Amino acid sequence: MGDRKRTSTATPAAKLASGQAATPSGRRLGDLQPDPEMWQALDGGPRLRAILEDFYSRVYADARLAPFFDGVTRERAIDKQYNFLREKFTGEKCYFGDRPRNAHHWMVISHELFDYREELMESCLERAGLPDHLVERWRSVEEIFRKQIVKSAPFPKKLRGVELPFEGFDEVELALGFVCDGCAGELTAGTRVRYHRRTGHTYCTSCVPDPGQTDDPRSKLSFEPPP
Repeated sequence: MGDRKRTSTATPAAKLASGQAATPSGRRLGDLQPDPEMWQALDGGPRLRAILEDFYSRVYADARLAPFFDGVTRERAIDKQYNFLREKFTGEKCYFGDRPRNAHHWMVISHELFDYREELMESCLERAGLPDHLVERWRSVEEIFRKQIVKSAPFPKKLRGVELPFEGFDEVELALGFVCDGCAGELTAGTRVRYHRRTGHTYCTSCVPDPGQTDDPRSKLSFEPPP
């Protein structure tokens, strides 16, 4: 890790999404064409999950990265990233979370910390035996989102170009089943829930009965984790 001389192996789709080529009508930044070779190398999913299990076991034990996942179970982090990457590599619509800009909007992440995280991921990809050219391609996909994640101060979420309030809760109807971040109770699809705009923690209405509440009950993070 780190001593391989890097050359760009970005696919045309990755170049397209990163702004190196014009985006076709109707496509958004970060939208990629399916990558059948990558998905086949990931055994149609099982190898991807194994890589993420290895990666997040190391993230949750890392003093620099673990604070970003305070109050989030490792299994939930794995599931969300699995669905995100599966959608990117296959084109299936299976990820229903925030896009990277909104998902990381409250996190203060430097270029150095972004690189640190990427090197940790690369070590997991190499340990899993992913071919070098696919390791490079994976990293080129994640590099697309650098400018949406790296920042020196938190910024508000945006919805259709409109900035949302930074603190407080919004109420949504779940499209998929979920688990309350407060009581760990099961939340079925169609349930109305409240999620905190900054942290993304999701609660049943029993745990957050007041829709006007601003503080996240489980948030213990400062905006910038320890170095």
